[in-house]
Amino acid sequence: MSALKSFKGLLQTGWSSLIMAVKSTTTKRILLGVVFSLITTLLLFANYNPEEVDLKPGQISPFDIMAPRGAVLVDENRTAELKQQAAASVQKVYQEDANALHAAQQEIRIFYQRINDLRLLTDVDENTRLASLKSLMATELTAYPDYQEVLTEPVLKTILYSDVDTISQLSGETERLIEVLMARPLKEEDMAAAWEQAGVEVSRLKLRSEYKQLITVVLQNALRPTLILNQEATQRLVEEAENKILPVQKTVKQGQVIVRKGDPVTQEQLETLRQLGLLRTKSGWVILSGLALLVLILMGIGLIFLRQYHAEVFRNERLLLLLGLIFLISLAVARGVVAIEFSNRPEISSTVGYLIPMAAGTMLISILIDSRIGVLGTIIMSIFIGVIVGSENVAFVIVALIGGLVGVYSASQVNQGWDLAKGGILVGAVNVLVILTMGLIAYESTMATILWGTFYGLLNGLLSGILAIGALPYLETIFGITSSVRLLELANPNHPLLKRLLLETPGTYHHSLIVGSLGEAAAEVVGAQPLLVRVGAYFHDIGKLKRPYFFIENQLTGDNPHEKIAPSLSALIITSHTKDGVELARQHRLPEVVIDIINQHHGNSLVAYFYQKALENDPYDSVLESTYRYDAPKPQTKEAALVMLADSIEAAVRSLQKPTPGRVEGLVRRIIKDRLNDGQLEECDLTFKEVNLITGAFLRVLTGMHHSRIEYPDAKELERRRGKVVSASESTKLLPAPSRVGTITERNGGSDLEGEATALGNRSKSDSGG
Repeated sequence: MSALKSFKGLLQTGWSSLIMAVKSTTTKRILLGVVFSLITTLLLFANYNPEEVDLKPGQISPFDIMAPRGAVLVDENRTAELKQQAAASVQKVYQEDANALHAAQQEIRIFYQRINDLRLLTDVDENTRLASLKSLMATELTAYPDYQEVLTEPVLKTILYSDVDTISQLSGETERLIEVLMARPLKEEDMAAAWEQAGVEVSRLKLRSEYKQLITVVLQNALRPTLILNQEATQRLVEEAENKILPVQKTVKQGQVIVRKGDPVTQEQLETLRQLGLLRTKSGWVILSGLALLVLILMGIGLIFLRQYHAEVFRNERLLLLLGLIFLISLAVARGVVAIEFSNRPEISSTVGYLIPMAAGTMLISILIDSRIGVLGTIIMSIFIGVIVGSENVAFVIVALIGGLVGVYSASQVNQGWDLAKGGILVGAVNVLVILTMGLIAYESTMATILWGTFYGLLNGLLSGILAIGALPYLETIFGITSSVRLLELANPNHPLLKRLLLETPGTYHHSLIVGSLGEAAAEVVGAQPLLVRVGAYFHDIGKLKRPYFFIENQLTGDNPHEKIAPSLSALIITSHTKDGVELARQHRLPEVVIDIINQHHGNSLVAYFYQKALENDPYDSVLESTYRYDAPKPQTKEAALVMLADSIEAAVRSLQKPTPGRVEGLVRRIIKDRLNDGQLEECDLTFKEVNLITGAFLRVLTGMHHSRIEYPDAKELERRRGKVVSASESTKLLPAPSRVGTITERNGGSDLEGEATALGNRSKSDSGG
């Protein structure tokens, strides 16, 4: 019994550990990586036919092998035959050897001179001289290896005992005949005929037969081509002729029998099977392993990049899931495009790879996540596209890569959703240019192939834009992401809520615009999202639309309804504008990130004006501070905190009667300090260093808004002064007093502190509607 309890306890502990492991962030990332790698590998492997056969030439086919799809194939054997014929028909290129005749005559002259030298050796016996003559023949007559059959020993003795005049005559006749024989162009293949002609010419000489035999051998040895083959130029012409031969194509219909059962397999049939992807060259497991390794390598590179440069994406399982989903959908679409049988016409089927709308995926990644991640995604997806298309033509990969990069660029220029359509047109136009370029480079491209390729490339861009536009809102909703496109649409002044703000609460509207400018400037210096801050500022006070005249900036007539109701009710109305804003935002389907800013832009801060008023009217000390605080969470993000600070500071500075730079700076620092002391910024990730940067950004904007102006005299003053000479002192009075930008006080006896106190009080009244 105790053993059973122990087993149950162990099982429960193991199950709890498993649940905790699955819930951990690291485990989730690992699971996402495994699932992504597995599906990607299978998508890539789907390009390899599982019905491959392993056959050799002459082997009997064990079954009928039919084409699984229609295709236009290249007849490699016939194409090779035509190329061989074209190469054989090329005229060889020769160049003249101007030194050939001179070299031959010089060789003849030296040969006879050496014979004459041997003849004059009278101090040695005949055998020695005869041996020396034979050695001379072996050395000089290398081009005529059979000379011994002609120049027998009797012939050599005759030569050896000839006189000087005879040797000189033989040399002269040989040189004359070599000049005759080499007077016409001679190629290597003409040498046999030239040797025969040499024998004919020698036979006409009126000399002893021994001398004729010697001259014949010497002539044939000295003869050489006068035209030398130019190997490089000839090979270039051969290659040009071969390249002009277009691949011979043959059409295979779906279901057509390639090899019949019981027939021996021919080399041509094997080539057809290979081009159809039916001939097994290696094990399927080997291919699958290679693809899995490729996926792991590329995925590893991507994860290292994310961890190093985009840690916020690497730590976010939701964004990783979105990134993987876009990858998988893009690859699935590519696989589907390749699998569809569009036509049996070669110019159509061979260019279908240009139709893959990969730029749609890169545009979505750039908009929803980040443009730099979009660039890396483009490179990785282009490699996968090359595997899926399964073609040796690198043009598909180049078009996918360049089109994807153009998609990333166009996505970075988007100001509204329909700009994605313009981006798609740009992608299509660039695709057309790239395909035209590749068509001009490739030898096998025809005009029909280029035209169909450019059509597919243009259609690719249009499809990319349409798919991106269609998928963007769904992905935003499913993954809870607010893209820059959505934020830019919300920032449009024609948004219904912003138009209502302008018409029904003009004071709140203009206040929101200034808050947006302040918050955006601060967001840029602390690494927050400037566009989100600006949009959040535009909508942060939409709750005031419910009771606009309870807020002082909208009390145009001067009547203040708060004077007629209790402070507690006034506080309730004021604090309700955040809840009313959240409700109104949800009705208009604003993104959650904007709704969070609306809800958090006051935190749980105190409505100080009405709280103080309630304390003054309560002699029994029964006022609860919680009644006069906002019932909302404190800012959770930098963006919400920036809107809170910009909102408070804009209203307070607007209340300053004389907003000098010193007063503005003192007021800004005091308000930020109050928010810090009240704990409103303790739940967002702002640092003290960033708070100082925010202060500087606010001051730069406010100083520009509240700069000094010249006080121009009115019409009566100008009339009074007309015709009079204005003194130097009077001229000085017309100039503005010098300002000290960035100083805290103006040494005016404490007037700055009084102005700040007045502004803070007015800010409380502004927040309080009174």
